[in-house]
Amino acid sequence: MTLNAIFYVFAAVLYLAAAFGIYKTLQEPEPSEKFWIRPLICAGLMIQAYLIYEALFLYGTPHFGMALALTITLFTCTFLLLLESFFSKIGAMLVFVLPLSAVSMLLPLLLPGSPLAPETASGPFRLHLLLAILAYSVMTMALIQGLLLMAVHKRVRAKDFVTHEGAKHVNILDNMPSMMEMEKILFRLIWVGFIVLTAAILFGAVYSQELFGQAFRFDHKTVTTCMAWVIFGILLLGHHLRGWRGKFAALWTVIGFCVLMVSYIGVRFVMGVVPGA
Repeated sequence: MTLNAIFYVFAAVLYLAAAFGIYKTLQEPEPSEKFWIRPLICAGLMIQAYLIYEALFLYGTPHFGMALALTITLFTCTFLLLLESFFSKIGAMLVFVLPLSAVSMLLPLLLPGSPLAPETASGPFRLHLLLAILAYSVMTMALIQGLLLMAVHKRVRAKDFVTHEGAKHVNILDNMPSMMEMEKILFRLIWVGFIVLTAAILFGAVYSQELFGQAFRFDHKTVTTCMAWVIFGILLLGHHLRGWRGKFAALWTVIGFCVLMVSYIGVRFVMGVVPGA
């Protein structure tokens, strides 16, 4: 095993240890934050940041691929959630994001990516790529928040409550914020993600115009990205005008996220297995 591979595995172990610590904390009737959890996450983030930098500039040529895109996306999610954990209970989402980050640390070892074409060095493309990854990161957080909201909603509807008195362990959903607070967090994330996604689409159009002479090309990625943009736009409009909320809003979030992911992961798969795609 190479030194780099050891670093990848070590960062994954740090993330899993932190996730386990948060999980055990959320099982306590009265959660008390463990002092060692944030340092573990910070150490994992620093190692991951170095590895991402090295992967992007391997042999002096930027490399990129699906595995690295997922790694950067989850790195950004972890970093943003760590910052937000100082101000709200959104940090509880880390118990779900950290295991995904740990898995993503191992993907570049299997799929190192390929060199980027020279034309991708343009400013609009780099801004498009940066904004797209940020949009995917925020929408990933929105997805997890939406799934948690659906789980809490189901628990409340089923009246599946736990009496904490005398209990050593409780369901982690009992230590989530109120449904109203979770909805506020969900729509805050969707708004931020929608704005960043809009900017990513616009810079992508500028790059496409420069390279192909056509701002919006009728291809897999453009169509699916615009579909996701429309879905999130309708959700925000419905929330503002019709008061869409709760399980319905969470379901729309899941659908929008799935379409957004197809715009990259699905397109990469199609291009890899379908000749001439």
